[in-house]
Amino acid sequence: MMVITEDCINCSACVDECEHSAIYNAGEEYTVNGVTYPPMSADYTFIVPELCDNCKSCVEVCATDAIIEK
Repeated sequence: MMVITEDCINCSACVDECEHSAIYNAGEEYTVNGVTYPPMSADYTFIVPELCDNCKSCVEVCATDAIIEK
């Protein structure tokens, strides 16, 4: 599972890169299987585990190496 750490500067490069729309900006609601959920973080960009396929394309574009595999 990929996660974004507090090293994130909220540049949104990973949001734009994600082919699966699994990454959301801080404070954004997200939808899984037609159900909308509140933001997972109000402070940092976040990855929704149910939507992520661990392709790691986000890791390549992260300016601060804030995306790690957990």
